[in-house]
Amino acid sequence: LQEERRLMYVGITRAQRTLTVSTLRRRKRGRETVAGVPSRFIAEMKLDEIVAKADPRERLRRLRDELAARSAANKAAAAAD
Repeated sequence: LQEERRLMYVGITRAQRTLTVSTLRRRKRGRETVAGVPSRFIAEMKLDEIVAKADPRERLRRLRDELAARSAANKAAAAAD
């Protein structure tokens, strides 16, 4: 446990510009998908929710959906002309 804590400390203190701390929602254990359990060290950090950011993949998905909707609207408008 102390070695894990030391490695976390080293990782945090070596970050030069940004530090991204993440956890997983689920993972594979053999053939099973199980819920991910956040590291105890993340909980100890007591990160403010204000600092926590949304998953960038979710933002990208929303952007792609928006662009697809715009494209479909443009095609429909062109077909109506």
